[in-house]
Amino acid sequence: MSIINILVFIIFALLFYAGFRFSRLVYRNYFAPPGLFFGMNFASLALYQLHLLPLTQVSFQTYLLITLSMLSFFVGILMASPYFALKGKTLLKYSLFYSADIGNPSGLCLFYYFTSSLSILGYIYFIKFVVPPGWISQLWILQSQVVPNHMGYLILLGALVPPSFVLLALVRHKVTLLSFCFLLVNIVALAFIGIKSYLVIGLATALLTWAAVRAGRIRIKHLVILATCLIGFMVFYDSIIDIFGSFQFAGSRFPAMLSFLERPYLYIVGSWPAMSVAMSTQLKLPYFGQVTLEPVWKILGPGGLGIIMERVSQYEPFVNIGPSYFNVYSLIGDIYLDYGWLGSIFGCFILGFISTKLYIKAYKRGDWVLYLLSAIFSYGLFISFFAYYYRSNLIFLLLYALIVGRLSKRLSTALNRHKIWIHKPLVTKRST
Repeated sequence: MSIINILVFIIFALLFYAGFRFSRLVYRNYFAPPGLFFGMNFASLALYQLHLLPLTQVSFQTYLLITLSMLSFFVGILMASPYFALKGKTLLKYSLFYSADIGNPSGLCLFYYFTSSLSILGYIYFIKFVVPPGWISQLWILQSQVVPNHMGYLILLGALVPPSFVLLALVRHKVTLLSFCFLLVNIVALAFIGIKSYLVIGLATALLTWAAVRAGRIRIKHLVILATCLIGFMVFYDSIIDIFGSFQFAGSRFPAMLSFLERPYLYIVGSWPAMSVAMSTQLKLPYFGQVTLEPVWKILGPGGLGIIMERVSQYEPFVNIGPSYFNVYSLIGDIYLDYGWLGSIFGCFILGFISTKLYIKAYKRGDWVLYLLSAIFSYGLFISFFAYYYRSNLIFLLLYALIVGRLSKRLSTALNRHKIWIHKPLVTKRST
C-alpha cells in the first residue's frame, strides 16, 4: 500500500465521518438518508484503498462519476429540505409517535401478526414442497432452490417482521412473549432459506426504523455492531451453505488464519473495481434498463403478464476485477450501465430527493406506516455501495407495507368503532 493510498484512505475516512455527522446535525439521526448514502459509500471506498486483495485499480473517470453522483445526491436532499437549504435550520424535534397513532396501535399489531403469519406459511411451503429430503444434512442445497408460482414473495415478507417488531415494541413500550416468538421463528427461517440478503434486509431495516423513531439515540457504534454481526453471518453462511465459493485468493494480504474475511471484504469493496472495468471496456447490457427497470420487465415477461416472450435476465455480466470475477457494480455503477453518465447523476438526485422527503414526512407525522416505508426505501441507500437494490423485491416490500399497512389501520379503526358501538349503553328517554 503506497503513501497515496494511505492519504486517499484518510480522505475517504474523513468523508465517511462527515457524512454521518452532517446527517446527525441536520436530521437528528446518523442513519438518515444522507448519512447512509455518503457514510456507506465512503466507508467502502476507504476500505478499498487498503488493497487487502489484488483488485483492479479504480480509474480517474470512475472517481469523477462517483464525485458528480454524490454531489447530485446532495443537491437532491437539499431540495427536499428547504428549511435547511434556505434558512439553515435543522429538523425540529418531535415526540415519539406524537400523532393519533399512539392511541390506536392495534393497526400495527394486526399488520405484524398478519405479515409474520404469511411469512411462516411461506417457509412451511418451502420446506414441505420445494426443498428435497435430507436438506438438514446438506444445507448448501438451500441456495439453489427455486420457489414456484411466486410463493417466494411470502418468504420475502419475513424481512418486514424485524422492523415491524421494533415499531410494535416502541408503541407498546414492552415486548410480549408471543410477539418475540413470532420474531424468533422468522429470523431463524430467514437465516436458513439460502438467500442471505433477506435476513440482511430485515436486520438493517430494523436498525433504521429504531434509529428514525428514536432520533438521536442510535450512534455510529451501533452500525459497527450491526456490520460485525452481518460479517459474522456472512462467514457463517459461507461455511455451511455457500461452501463452493473461492477462499484464500492469490495475492491476498490477509493472514491465513483470517482468510475467512476475504469474501466479505470482496463483497464490501469489489463493486468499485467492477464499475471501473465496466466503464473502461464500455460494457453494454443486453437489454435497455435491465437493472433499473427490472420490476417492469418481470411483470411484462414470461413469469408475469407474458406480453414480452423473452425473459430479461436479472443478472449483470461478470467482469474480471483481479482475484475473481464480479457482477455487482454499486448503485452508481448499475445506473451507469443502464443510462450512462447523465443517468447516474440524475438518478442519484432523484433518490436523494425521494429518500429525504419520505424520511422527513415520516418523522413529522409519526405514522408507523411511513416509518416502515422510509426504512425500506433507505435500505437501498444502505446497500448502495454494493448494488442498485430498488428492484422487484424492494418494490414489493414497499407496496405491501403501503397497501397492507393502510388496510390494517382502517380495519383496526373499523373494529374499534364497532366494539365501542356494541358496548355503548342503551339510553332511553324518560317519560314526563
